Amino acid sequence: MEAYEELFSFLFECEKIDTHEHLLSSDHYLQSNDILFAVLERSYLPWIIFGARDLPGRTVTRQDLLEGMKKVPAAAFYRYLIRAFSSMYGFEGEFLSEENWNSLAEAIRECYLHGNMIEKWLVRYLNIKKIVWDRYWLMGNFLVDRPLFSPVLRIDPLLYGYSRQAGDHDGKNPFPYADETGISVRNFDDYLALIDSLFRKGVEGGVCAVKCAIAYNRSLSFEHVDRKKAEAVFNPAGPVKPDSEIKGFQDYVFRYCLEKAREHQFPVQIHTGPGYAFQSDPSRLGTIFEEYRDIKISLFHGGFPWVGEPGAMALFYPNLYLDLVWLPVMSPSFAVMALTEWIEATGGSRIMVGGDSWNAEGVVGSFLFNLECIAETLARLVDKKYITLSTARDIGKMILWDNPREFFGSRLQVEG
Repeated sequence: MEAYEELFSFLFECEKIDTHEHLLSSDHYLQSNDILFAVLERSYLPWIIFGARDLPGRTVTRQDLLEGMKKVPAAAFYRYLIRAFSSMYGFEGEFLSEENWNSLAEAIRECYLHGNMIEKWLVRYLNIKKIVWDRYWLMGNFLVDRPLFSPVLRIDPLLYGYSRQAGDHDGKNPFPYADETGISVRNFDDYLALIDSLFRKGVEGGVCAVKCAIAYNRSLSFEHVDRKKAEAVFNPAGPVKPDSEIKGFQDYVFRYCLEKAREHQFPVQIHTGPGYAFQSDPSRLGTIFEEYRDIKISLFHGGFPWVGEPGAMALFYPNLYLDLVWLPVMSPSFAVMALTEWIEATGGSRIMVGGDSWNAEGVVGSFLFNLECIAETLARLVDKKYITLSTARDIGKMILWDNPREFFGSRLQVEG
């Protein structure tokens, strides 16, 4: 316990690089009549109450959440929020209820009205120096507050550009962006030129990485596909097609994007683990690591529940990085198990963390869970005399600062 307390305190004070967020503006929450509901709606609580598969398109109400929370009292998707509310607003309850809802909502609104939430909680409280910002809803828009944020280039919509009617799990394809920027896409050559221009714009716009979350839509197995096969699927005026018919197009475009990442020296972040029909285990990307050895690739979420696979793969692929992001919020126990295996496999190198949230409350809760899991893992190794307390501190700093700096390189534009 002594080692844990000392390590958690050390980690909490450390400077941090946050590898992944989806933060929305404070105005998004302030414009809601019920700001607590707005925060919860943009959290992972609805995912566990209603099921992530069935949530899209569902109308969620405050009463739905109140009733649903009674059924999931120990879910990590619930507990990380309580942890945040306790740390940020002095919330003393174990659960949210009708009785304490309004007082907590008033405390949240007061905080939003009287300060910059990002500055107060992420910068000053958590000591985060740089946030990698994935605004998946704004394709091609890389205008961010440079001192703190670095944008990513999201490529999921590009894998659905075979038709104007198609869309990824967020309903996105690249044609609105092409129309807004005046890029004409009449044939497949034009489409590849659109991708080229988007990557060039990313370079000019300070993008620090390419992000792919296509696992929400399909398997992570990407085959070699002849260009003619991909081109045969491309039909902007055509209808949406079955997954089996568009797989070749997507496989080709995914590899094309990796070639662009290589050309512009972008590292790549890939969502693994939870996804479509659970065909998103990290080992499916083995052929990608064999072929693209000069691209740094980060596997998100520990590949949950296949948390052993990324660590084993990291033994063989030095360009493979392991991002703990989201895993402690899904299951702290899995996170500790994964971290133990990863540290033993990599020595502490190439491991990183992010918050993966839409609001300050989510980031605070997620990071506290991350820090607790890292501290617990390192403390166990210290107690076993596997490593010393000094080495544990070094590994903690590596995870929070050194490893992400190495992964993103100079594009991150961070000092220290």
